Amino acid sequence: MNSTTGLHRGLGRMDVVALTLNTIVGAGIFGLPAALYAAAGKLSLAVLAGAFLLIAAVAVCAAEVASRFEATGGPVLYAREALGPLGGFTVGWLLYLTRLATSGAIIVVMLDYAAALWPALAAPLPRGIAITLFLAAIAALNLRGVVQGALLGNLLVVLKLAPLLVLAPLGLALGGWPAGDAPAVQVDALGAAFLLAFFACMGFEQATIVAGELRRPERDLPIGMLGGFLLAGLLYAALLLACQGMVPELASSKRPIAELALAVFGAAGATVVAVTAVLSCAGNLSTSILVTPRVLFALAEQGEIPPVLARVSGSTQVPSVAIALTAAIVCVLTLTGTFVHLATIAVIARMLMYCSICLALVLLRRRGAAPLTVPGGEWLATLAILACAGVMSTASVEALRAVGIALLGGYTLRLAWRYARPSGSATTTPLQATGDTLP
Repeated sequence: MNSTTGLHRGLGRMDVVALTLNTIVGAGIFGLPAALYAAAGKLSLAVLAGAFLLIAAVAVCAAEVASRFEATGGPVLYAREALGPLGGFTVGWLLYLTRLATSGAIIVVMLDYAAALWPALAAPLPRGIAITLFLAAIAALNLRGVVQGALLGNLLVVLKLAPLLVLAPLGLALGGWPAGDAPAVQVDALGAAFLLAFFACMGFEQATIVAGELRRPERDLPIGMLGGFLLAGLLYAALLLACQGMVPELASSKRPIAELALAVFGAAGATVVAVTAVLSCAGNLSTSILVTPRVLFALAEQGEIPPVLARVSGSTQVPSVAIALTAAIVCVLTLTGTFVHLATIAVIARMLMYCSICLALVLLRRRGAAPLTVPGGEWLATLAILACAGVMSTASVEALRAVGIALLGGYTLRLAWRYARPSGSATTTPLQATGDTLP
């Protein structure tokens, strides 16, 4: 086993749990109960459980694959080792664009909720200043070190989950098991409901990207990732049932969690939820600024893009150039609204990435056993690939075209760098496998 990244291994298992929770439990949780109930009615909980089980299959596959590696990059490394350099670059490029689009969307939602607390943030100039200052602050903290960046994420997880963890059981206790009329379930709507729940479950894989900065990645990453995923699923289910028992006209509600808080806590509940929503989005964003630059770092360290993006600060041992560039791009995209055009590729990119993780499990098993071996892993991987393919089959022509354009742009950059880089500079593969080195 060799160590080539030069990054500081300062993160532990609870940091992985916090990263996973911060990614999955975000702005979407504040609208999912109403949207899912409107589409699936009394079957909402079953649909949510089915979606989490399917994503759990991918997560379990990811846990096995992740146990082979200690390097930064996550799905980028897995795809490169299993499918070759082009496969690794494709997954990494789409993953990076997806995270940029998601970060822009998170900021917009966060400021929309913040404007309810401070109306001045609805005006363009204060809004722009707030976006710039907030991103600069998070980037500056991450530049000080990975531990400081993770501590911010951990703090925001606690602050945003505490009200929800109180609200969910109280809502269940006061409302009881949901009863009464529910929207009629339409077979056609069930597909849309499942997709809605499916998308809400995504994000568990973000912790794998910072494996090169975990103290014991082969042990802490699988357990922390699956633990965070399970906790997120339980919270989603509890809030869904609480809303069904306490929120009248749930199917048409614009702010179901706020109405649940109003029913449980009274008038102060709406303010609590607004603050919680801001903290939830801030937690999502802090995780994104921690994780997303590591995708650029991994691609640069593999020689796919200019190596300046793999430069590590000598004092803090973080990818400083990648962090600063990512924060700047997110700021520009958010201020201009350009992230909306990137958002169309996010779903397809996620599905392709999940397929690559599951395919990596099958292919890498032929080269030897992993430190963590999942019983029936190849069957789980096949099921997950078929589920992801089913999701992608529903994509519009416009979304597929957007993916094609995004890939073309990435391949052009990769080809330009390959021609421009100095002769003799070899592409490196900073794989750090646990146990025997992968061939």
